[in-house]
This record gives sequence, structure tokens and C-alpha cells, in this order.
Amino acid sequence: CGSSIAVSCRVAAGEAPSKGSVAMSQGMGSNGRFTRINSFGALSRSSTLLEKMLAGQEDLEDFDNNTFETVWLRTRKASLFRAFLNEFIKKNVFVATANGWPADATRVEEAVRSLALEIRSGSHTKNPPSWIFVACSETLEPQEVLDEVAKQYPYTKCIHCITSCQGVTTDTGFKTRVDSTGVKRAISLLAVFDPLGAYATIGLPSPDTPANWTQFEQAMDKAYLKLREAALEIMRDPANDGKTVPGPEPLAEHLCIWLTGLPGNEEKSLECLYEWGHQRFNRTIPVIGGTGADATIGGKWRAYCRAVDGNDYIFGQEHGQGVVVTLVAASVKVFPCFMHPFTPITECTAKVVSCGSTEEKDPSETTGRVIHTLRVTDGNEVGAGTLYHKWCEDMIQKKLMPTPTVAEGPGAFSPAVLAASTACPLGVAVARDGDDAYDYRMMHPSGIYWYKDQEQKQESAYLKNFASVETGKTDVVLFKARRGDLLHRLSKLKEQLVIQIDQASGGSSLESVALSPDALRARVSGVLMVYCAGCMMAISSGKDGAEQMRRLTVTLSNCFAGRPFMAYHPFGEQGFFPSKQVNGHSNLMFSALVFSKDPAFEVDETRSFAEILSQVITMYDDAEQAVLRLLLVKGENADFSLLSHITRAGMITPELLKSITPCAGRPIPFALSSAQMFHLMARKFPLKAREYNAVSKWFKDFCEDFINAAPLQLLAQSNCLEYSTLQLAVLMAVKIDSKGLVASNHFQEVMEKVWSATPDSDEAIQLLLTDAGGSNSGKQVLLTPMVRHYSNLASYVVLVALQFWTSHNNPSSAILWNLILLWSMSNLFQTLASPTTGYYSWVTMLDDVVLVFSHAVIFERVLMGGEVPRDLDALTMIIHFGNLMKGLIVHPKMGPLIIMVLTMMGDITQFLTLMVFFVTCFYCSLNALFRGIPGVYVGEKWQSPTTLLVNAIWGPQVLWVTEHEDTGRTLFLSEVFGLNDSSAIDTMGAIIVALTVFCIPIMLLNLLIAIMASTYAELSADVDAEYKRSFASCVLVARQLVSLPMPFSLPQDMARTAGKVATFVRSRKAQIEGPLERSSDPDAKLKEQLAIGQIVSNWEAQCSIEKFKGMVTIEQVERMRTQGDGLQDRIQVLYSALLNLTERQDKMENNLSQAIRGV
Repeated sequence: CGSSIAVSCRVAAGEAPSKGSVAMSQGMGSNGRFTRINSFGALSRSSTLLEKMLAGQEDLEDFDNNTFETVWLRTRKASLFRAFLNEFIKKNVFVATANGWPADATRVEEAVRSLALEIRSGSHTKNPPSWIFVACSETLEPQEVLDEVAKQYPYTKCIHCITSCQGVTTDTGFKTRVDSTGVKRAISLLAVFDPLGAYATIGLPSPDTPANWTQFEQAMDKAYLKLREAALEIMRDPANDGKTVPGPEPLAEHLCIWLTGLPGNEEKSLECLYEWGHQRFNRTIPVIGGTGADATIGGKWRAYCRAVDGNDYIFGQEHGQGVVVTLVAASVKVFPCFMHPFTPITECTAKVVSCGSTEEKDPSETTGRVIHTLRVTDGNEVGAGTLYHKWCEDMIQKKLMPTPTVAEGPGAFSPAVLAASTACPLGVAVARDGDDAYDYRMMHPSGIYWYKDQEQKQESAYLKNFASVETGKTDVVLFKARRGDLLHRLSKLKEQLVIQIDQASGGSSLESVALSPDALRARVSGVLMVYCAGCMMAISSGKDGAEQMRRLTVTLSNCFAGRPFMAYHPFGEQGFFPSKQVNGHSNLMFSALVFSKDPAFEVDETRSFAEILSQVITMYDDAEQAVLRLLLVKGENADFSLLSHITRAGMITPELLKSITPCAGRPIPFALSSAQMFHLMARKFPLKAREYNAVSKWFKDFCEDFINAAPLQLLAQSNCLEYSTLQLAVLMAVKIDSKGLVASNHFQEVMEKVWSATPDSDEAIQLLLTDAGGSNSGKQVLLTPMVRHYSNLASYVVLVALQFWTSHNNPSSAILWNLILLWSMSNLFQTLASPTTGYYSWVTMLDDVVLVFSHAVIFERVLMGGEVPRDLDALTMIIHFGNLMKGLIVHPKMGPLIIMVLTMMGDITQFLTLMVFFVTCFYCSLNALFRGIPGVYVGEKWQSPTTLLVNAIWGPQVLWVTEHEDTGRTLFLSEVFGLNDSSAIDTMGAIIVALTVFCIPIMLLNLLIAIMASTYAELSADVDAEYKRSFASCVLVARQLVSLPMPFSLPQDMARTAGKVATFVRSRKAQIEGPLERSSDPDAKLKEQLAIGQIVSNWEAQCSIEKFKGMVTIEQVERMRTQGDGLQDRIQVLYSALLNLTERQDKMENNLSQAIRGV
């Protein structure tokens, strides 16, 4: 629907639909991507608006050379690009999940269709997913799953599938379903929507032979080249174009890999990927993933995909060994996390002496999953299985671990050992320094077996594991965990994520995602992770297994701030260790790939900025492109009324305007225009007034803080207080109440200098700099704005005195009244010719028009020999003194008092409007009741005690009765209560009079008192800012007054008024002077931009300081507790190591003493 609207709108606007638009109407854009429509349909109803938008599509080809230097700060290119990129990512990059086999589904087609519908219903975009990940049970047919998922997502090229143990956990819970035949079915979809990212899925043979190794690397090369084709141009190095082998470039710097293999081939796959990454890109590519699993550990696991080359790859059982790999080059930063929930028992440490792939000891084998012999701390070599069994008996629990048996074959494992060792695995130290210092990769022991030739002796047993070790290098440590640790220790996963996100954003504690759950949620899109099947089965066992799985869902959701996640349950986990820059395979661990909301790439200074920015802008719809191009090309001169329509429609967010404000070449005009836009939107859309007012306030505060952060020297260099900005600031202070900027110290200092020294604002700033330097330039203007203002005020006093004298002593003098008329006309034209600064309101202009009209009538009457109309004479005297009071508003002592009086008069005007409503109400009511019936006043006549009571409470004026006795019963009250009409009228009249007394004299009078008290309280706190605003308005008016006072300025004021009218006709923004022409000198432009950049830096520093003053949150306290737990673990490890060292030292000293004695 949205696509057809977009095409029809372009035709309506007089433009032929483009090829891309036609393709879009068929479901897909010409570039192979869906085009997002969003709210464009809502705007299509206004063809005029659409034409305006499409006409505003400016070309960005010359953006760098001609526009950027004046519209935007050259030093803020990266920030400007990041703002637009953030805006796009925030709305278009997200992760969605759907989980569970529907109760009414009998086929894979029905289940997949239901899950796809769930994802579509929760998505806010028409773009197809860039990558689909499927986790399901081994009971589903792989080819059927691939076909049905591809049917639902025909434009998604990469579909990655893996089998999970017993079910899948997502943000909606752990779900699996058993049908009537006892077959378990589970399926879950994770969709990554990332229009700017690139993804490539491929199936690869297991690299267990040299031939397969080579084939593995060649397939990876082809997959990367496919990935490169889908990536943005700015992510590709042109030097690599046309090559058949990948090379280093920005795209490779952001690359990571999701790996799903089958049990047994994980280490070889990781080794091959490590070598491939270093050969092609000279870096270790992080690999995250999990091995395929099944519900019964019966070898039915599978890994399969629909690859980027269009082929299907299926591995497992009869399909053979292999791995499925997805190259992830997301447009957002991705963070790999890898952790375990166990605690080390460091006194149970030993070094691997012999290992291999079977129970047969082969000296040529230095790595393997079968550990034959371990060397303990005293130097003795012990069978690995025997030692592990002893450790468990001594340190964990008696009879926890089954006794050794004889293996049934090379692939044998012991279910009893697997279940018991979940609580006490072995760990291999990863590093002794770095972020993962004293961290380990876990190994899950799968069996303790006697050697076949020692079956009868039972002297030494070997140990089988699901992860490998290395002879002579690997130290294994016994670990332990309680059942609850498998849930509670997930806080370490969140801590890893928080640390990585904070480090990626510069490590500032002010931007830490640990400040609140909302801060973390704003930076995370979604998560794909693995939660070991062994851990899952451990917590789901027992009577409360379902409750524990529910708690697992809640805990993981808390780790990722409520964002969508999928956690499937594998038989092996792969993850990345940053300190060693290696990937590892392990068991009983949790590995996650977190998609953030932070852009993954920055500005490349070697490329054209317009080219880089266009890569993002062209991803928007036509309407959005038009507005964004208009905004980029014109900056603060863009049509903000058009921007308000786009913002209201949700096409851009207020955060975009906030982010680009510090990048603007004229930050204050840009911020004021934005503030006005949201102020008007708040009035136009009352339901969202609070939100829009809050955004408007942010821009007002920015202006105030920006000026306060600027030293006077930088303000002079940056031209931030040029006249057009001063006028706009003063006008906005009236229109949208942005008085903070006008009331700031530097602003008022400039106004004072303009007022008392020179009308030129630039000269005023230079005088301030001269004064600050301790010298006096002596450059003063004789007719300053202050002199001009007070000379005109004095002239007005003469006018008032002249009219008073004339009306009392010579009222018939036509000459004097003519002079008074010319004087008042001069005052009117002076008001009309003044710049729009808020100093003169429409009421002021109306008063001056009435004044001229009254004097014209008086002059006409006197000229004709008539009398002076006394009413007009009196009215004009009131207006005169009102104008005098307006002129004295700039006086430091009287000004604040006059402001309070004028404000209260405005409140009284509103009160009188309400009072007129009530008076009219009761007047009409009483007229209807007493229609044609005269009343008699009886207030002072004693009739009953009621008379006395009413007189005591209120007074006699409300006591009235009808004059004649009416015995009829025509009133409704008469019929109900059996009264005659006279008594009913008197009763109803008493009720109405009582209501009148209550509403007008009591309620409204108290309301007036409350309004006055509230106004006084508000003005007492705000009168200083309001006075400064009025003073600034007056200064800007006075600086344009002509040299001669009234009435001698009449000819020039008439000419100024005519010029203002002509300007209004020519300009679409008559209320604001156009921006002054900037110097064309490149050096002057550079100095100006550098000064503004320094002010912006000062503003950012002040904002950081203010954030430091924030209170500590519960989330921060929880993070400190988690960090404390980790620190305690490391201290415990260090303490245990020191104890062991002390014991060994004592033992060595004893041995040495005995040896000396023997000698």
C-alpha cells in the first residue's frame, strides 16, 4: 500500500515515476533493497507540501566546497555524519525474534509462517531482514526448514540454521512442544534488520585434511567477496576492486564470524579461521557460535544453511561433517561476550603431561581431548581420570563422581559423568593479564575410563573431555558451581557487555550504559547467544525446572535491558578472548554476539564528505531525502515548517536536530529556529505538547549555555552575536519565551555597549574587549541609542504637556491641535518603522492608531469651529501616559515594577473575559425568570428571621419579591411542590441569586486574588530576565531611531515604514532580518569556524561537568557489587596461589635441610 502511494504521489507532483519507484511498487528497490515508506502516505494528502519537498532536493555534489564551509563546521564532519547515521540506525537497524511451535501447527510450513507473521507484526519497516538465524529441534527436516523460511523471506539471501538441545530460549521464554506421538518439535527465528550492513552465509567442509583446509579457505574468500558486493562503497578500499583474494580494508576491520559446527571439528575450524584472518587481513577475526546439539545426545545434530551463493548446505548424520559460517559486517558495532559461571579451586591445579585423541598414548600427538597424565604441584605424575575423581571426592562431594569404567569404543561417553561434572568442570587459564585476566575456558569431562591393558590393575584412569588441551602447556584447574550460580553469575555477562560498550564510546563514565537500564536499552538492538546445553539441563532438571527456565529468561532479558535475544543450547561454545586475540572452543559456557545501536564506521578523511554522506542519505525514502538534503544545504535557513511536518510524521526525530545543532555554522540561529518549530508544534498538537515543549526547552537551554561557555574573545571571533542573531534572539524571547539567552551576561554586556556607546554590535564587542584589556579606545558615538530613546521620550513628555495646556487654556486653537496631530503621527510612524523585536506589541500599535484617529477627529472639530470632544481628549491622555510608561520600562529601577504592572493588567484582562461570561449567564437567566414581572425591593423591611439572616451574611441588596400575587401554576416548580407561581418565582429567583453571589463576588473574586498572587510569585523569580528581555528589545529599536526626535523625524520615519513594507513584500521572513553577508576571505571563515568549534567544545565540557553532579543510581550500585564479586574471585585466586607457593617453599626448605644433614 505504501509503495503505491509513494509512486502515485510523485506522479501527482508532476514527476514521472523513476525506475526505482516502479521496482519498489513491485516489492523491491532497484538496488536490491526494500525502500522504507513509513509515514509518507500521510504526507501524500498534501500535494503542495510534497512538491515543496521534492523541489528541495539539492545536489550534494559540491557540498564540500561551496556549502559546508558556511553552513556547517568543518571540524565537526565526523559528528555531523554520525548524527545522520545514528538517525537512520535508530529507526532501521533492529533485531526481532519469534519462538515456539504453534499448538495448531502440524507442518513446518505452518510453524514458519506463524513465526514470520509474529516478526512482521512487531516490525516497523518494509525492509527485508539482512540475515535470518534459525534454531530448531533435530526432528525437523533441514531442506523443508530452508525452503519454508526462504518462502517467507524471498529477498533475504542468508539463512543460517542449527539444531538445539530440547528447545530454544528467547525473550519470550524457553519453548518446545511434544506432539501426540511423543516427538519434540521446537523452532525459533531471529531476524536482523540492517539495511546498511552486509552479511554472507556459507557452508564449509570440516578442515580436517589438507585438501579440505584449502577448500575451506577458498570458500571463505568467495563468501567475503560476496559480502563485499553487498557492503557500502565507503567500507570498501578501491585498491581491492577486481581482486580474487580479499585484502585489508575498513569492511574487514568490522568483520566477525558466527560459527555453527558439529561436535569434534570445532578446534580445527577455529584454527583455520584464525589463519585465514591473519593471511587476508592481518588480524584475528572474532568468532562466536555454538556446536549443533540434539535432545538425547544421540548424534542427530545438524548444521545447514541457504548460502549467499544460492546453494543449500546440510551437514550432520548422513550428510557428513562440516560447518556453517556467517560473515557479519554490521553497520552497528557488535560486541562478543564469552563467560562461565564457575569458581576456581586453585589448589586443585595440574599440568598436562600427555594427551591425545584416543586412550593410546602417542608421543607425536601434542593436542587432544583425551588427557592421559597430569603433573600435580609436588611434581608427581598421576592419571588424569584418577586425579580428577580424587579432586571431586575431596573438594566437591563424596560419591558425586562415578567410578572409572572401561570405554565401549572411541566415541564413548558416560552420561553419569556428564551429569555430575556439570557442577565441577575443568578450566584452562586463558591469560594472566588484560580484560580477561584469570579467566578460563571450561572443559566438560565426558568420561573417566581405565586403560584396557590396566583394567584389572585399576591403577590409573584417563579422562575424556569435550574440549582439547595441549601437552606441556596447558594447566587444568578444578572448578565448582552451585545450581543457582548457573543463573546468578550471568551478571558477569552483562558486566562484560557494559565494559565493552563503554570502552567503544571512549570510556566516559558520563555515557556509561551502567547508569540505568534505559541507557543500556538505548544502545542495544538485540542479541544472538548460546547457553550451554549442559547448564540448561542442569537448571531445568527437578520439580522446579520450568520455574528455573522462566528465571533464566528473566535474567537474560535483564542482562540485555529487555531487548530481543535468542539463546539456543549447543554441545560446545566458541568465543573470543580479547587479551590473547584468540578464539577458543569450550564447554559449559555462554557466548553472545550483541548488536548495538552505535554506528560501526566513521568518516574517512581521504574521501569526499558528500560522497560519504550520500551513502546514508540515499537509503531514505524520496520524501525524507528531500528534507534532509534541504537541511544539509541550507542549515538554519531551511524551511522549518516543512521540517515540522516531517518530524510530526516520524520521518526524523528531535534527536537528529539536537545532534546536528553543535555542528551548525551558526549554532544559535539554528537552535532558535528549532526551538520555535517545536514550540509551535506543541501548540498545534496538544496531546504531545509536553514532549515537544521539552525538546523546545533543550534548544533554549543550548543557546543560553552556549553563550555562557564562550569567552568574550571567542564570541568576537565567531560572530555569534552579530546583529541578525541579536534580533532573532530578542524576537524569540518574546515568541517562545527563550529569555535565558537574552538574559545571559555576555548578551547583556553587548546590549549595554550598543545602548550607551555605539549602535553597531560588532563595534560594541570590540569596545568590550578593549575595556577588558584595561584601555580606552575613546571611540564613542554622540547620538547613542540611549540618547535617541530618551530624547524621543522627552519629546513625548512635551507632547503630553502641550495637549494638556491646549485643552485647558486654548482648546479652540487649530494650529496647536494640528501640531499635536503631527506629533502623534510621528509617534505612530516611528512605531511602524521600528524593527520587530517584541518591544512594540499589536496593542501598542492599536493604541497609537487610536491616538492619531482621536487627534484627527479633535483637529477636524476645532477646525470646523466646534468643541473639543472631551471623551477623546480624556482617552488620549490615558494612552499618552501608557506610552510614557512603556518608554520608562528600560529604567533599572522602574522597569521591573512596570513589567509587573503590565503583566497583572494582562491577567486582569483575562479575568474580565471570564467574568463577562458569568455576568451574561446570570443576566440571561434572571431575564428569563422575571420576564414581564416587576420586582419589589424588600431588603430593609422585616418580614421574617430570614431577612435578618440574609442581611447578616451578605446584605439587603439580594432581597427581592414579585410585585403581584399570581395564583396560577404554570411553572414546573409549582407543579412539583404545589406552590403558586409567585412563590415559585421567588424561590427560583432566590436560588439563582444565591448562585450569582457564590460565583461572581465569592468565587471569581478569590480567583482574581489567587491569579494576582501567583503572577506576583512568578514575576518575582522571573522579573530580572523579563526586564533584560525588554531592555534588549528597546535597545534594538532605539539603535534604528533617526537622529532627530519627534515630530522632526516624521519624514524619515515615513520613509523607513515604506522601506519596511517593501522588505515584507520581498521577503518570506519579514519579521527577521536576513543574515549578514559573511566575509569571502577564506582565512576569516576559518578563524570564525575555529572559534565556534572552541565554544562548542567548551559547551560540551560544561555539559559533562553537569552530568558528573548526577546522583548514583541503583544500576550503578548493582554494577559495583558485580565488580566487587569479580575482584573477590581474583583475590581468592591470588591468595590460593600464594598459599600454594608458601607450602612449596616450606617443603623445598625442609628437603634442602634434610639433604644438608645427610651430607
